[in-house]
Amino acid sequence: MSEVTPTAVRSGRSWREISQEVKPRAMSSKGRKRQYTAWLKVSGLTVLVGGLVFGIYHFTYEWQTDRVAFADSVNSEPVRDLAVITDGTLPKKWVEQILALPKGATLMALDLPALRNRLTAQGQVKVAVVTRKFPDMLMVNLQERTPVARIQAQDGLGRPKQLYVAKDGVVYEGTNYDWQLPWLDGIRLVRQGTGYAPIIGMEDVSKLLTTAQIEAPHLYRGWMIVSLAKLAERDEIAVKSQDVAEIIFSRKVDFYKQVAQLDSVLDMAKKLPDAGLHSINLSLAGQVPVKFERSPDELAQPEYSPQFILQPIKRKGPREF
Repeated sequence: MSEVTPTAVRSGRSWREISQEVKPRAMSSKGRKRQYTAWLKVSGLTVLVGGLVFGIYHFTYEWQTDRVAFADSVNSEPVRDLAVITDGTLPKKWVEQILALPKGATLMALDLPALRNRLTAQGQVKVAVVTRKFPDMLMVNLQERTPVARIQAQDGLGRPKQLYVAKDGVVYEGTNYDWQLPWLDGIRLVRQGTGYAPIIGMEDVSKLLTTAQIEAPHLYRGWMIVSLAKLAERDEIAVKSQDVAEIIFSRKVDFYKQVAQLDSVLDMAKKLPDAGLHSINLSLAGQVPVKFERSPDELAQPEYSPQFILQPIKRKGPREF
């Protein structure tokens, strides 16, 4: 019996040594079509984004360099109406006078930042927003300052004029105000540009006045003058009311507490109606010094009762009375 030895076994070769190379199948026509479509979409999106960026740049450049030419190119309409929205007292006529729009001016030709600056240059206007509403309307939204005190000043000819002071210390000539606010004293007006420099310390004064107005309106109504003369040196605000010559507050002590103490002291002072309150100092913690117009000895004396003496009338004749 003869031995049979396979050639694969004799040579020591295995199936792992057989070449596995396979040629890829050629892409079908549908596959090539899908690939071309994807490339076209990407190219189109790129062109669209580029055109949009260029359009924004061109619009901005034309807007900043030549508004008149740009207005002509879009055939802008002349301004026919002005709409004013405000949270204060300024009327539409006042806004028209300040803006002073040229006759026949078109919406696109208007310089909105310049118009806004005209409005905010007036102290009564805190924030101004000026926008276009096509085809022919200009819209103005105003946020006004609220005054907390008044100042008696003089104009260039020496005539008296009334100025108003807001919470942030801005001094301005108010329009359409009929409020009876306390007068401000102990300050110095300093010219700044076409107006006045802001008054330092008005935030503290505003807090005091607002607290009194809300918590004790019956006291606030009698406050006539608020002095800042000692505010920088002693942190004190002095108030002159109809009933007390001087009421001293401290900006370092809670205003609510001081107003409550003032109300209590005035209630107790009603028991001495003829004493005449001169001053009340609320700036000291734990105690409230009070001064009266009359001394304790004078208050202890009995009231003076005037005597009326009746004299008989002498008649000189029957017809004389």
